[in-house]
Amino acid sequence: MKQDRRRALRFIGLGLAGGALGSPIGQAMAQSSAQGGDYPSRVVRLVWPFSAGGTGDPLARGLADGLGKLWGKSVIVDNKPGAGGMIGADAVAKAQPDGHTLLLGLTSVVQTPLLYSKPLYDPVRDLTAITEVGNINQALVIHPGLPVRTVQELVAYARQLGKPLPYATVGLGSSSHLQMEKVARDFGIEVIHVPYKGESPMVTDLLGGQVQVGFTSTLTASKHAATGRLRPLAVGGVGRSPLLPQVPTMTECGSRNMERAGWFGLFAPTGTPRSIVDKVAADAGKVLADIGLRERMGESGILLKGTKPAEFTAQVRRDQTYWADLIKSADIRLD
Repeated sequence: MKQDRRRALRFIGLGLAGGALGSPIGQAMAQSSAQGGDYPSRVVRLVWPFSAGGTGDPLARGLADGLGKLWGKSVIVDNKPGAGGMIGADAVAKAQPDGHTLLLGLTSVVQTPLLYSKPLYDPVRDLTAITEVGNINQALVIHPGLPVRTVQELVAYARQLGKPLPYATVGLGSSSHLQMEKVARDFGIEVIHVPYKGESPMVTDLLGGQVQVGFTSTLTASKHAATGRLRPLAVGGVGRSPLLPQVPTMTECGSRNMERAGWFGLFAPTGTPRSIVDKVAADAGKVLADIGLRERMGESGILLKGTKPAEFTAQVRRDQTYWADLIKSADIRLD
């Protein structure tokens, strides 16, 4: 009797649930569930895998603030620096895949693991790409004491130098390191890498003439170009930088496949429900459309975007192949 009663109650419950789902209220509940349900249900941690400060930190905080207002839940920025961003990215890859731990990463999310024989994570296997938040160009700059004004003149100067041309970057395995190796191969010149621990000490030596060629952010390049202390020759990326509109792109100067600008992207651990991934992408798009945020980031040389998960996933896969080929051909290793 008790078993029969339990079966009857279960049957009635299922019937009521089915009727509710068929009603307008039930349909709205189902749609809400399909879009992420009650996500987020608690504080969301947005990992920025670099130290506080710098070009990307204000973007992380602006995005966190906007999402927090939309969701009615706190979104906190967790600075987790180390190993070119790999420490923070790995922490997200190993987090619970429930959407409450997210990563705002740079192109280095893809690049850095390729530089190690035993990387901590694989960006395609262990992370789910949500949306490209924005992109930023790097600028090839020289000290004004160097007697060149174009990339072509720099190439000619390097060929006549009689030794490898020294160039500075923010560190081993950085995007600027990889980009300059690409430039060297495209133009057939010998270069030698002078890595620094960050942009600040590198720029100090560039301004002082201790090193005469380097890659900087477009914000830094435009600031020192205005005073005549640095001379920008070209920028990476598909188009010219709004901060340096008079400076040609690397592609315009003859370097092949240099259309890739550095990007900022949102990621979640692999296994995060698709409904949550889609919700985060859609809501991030709303935040990134804010005029005030776009203007503030534009002043830093960051062009905000907001793409669909499938589009960003395809881009991450393409970039992984592209950078793997370049790193292999240049024989760049960090271990």
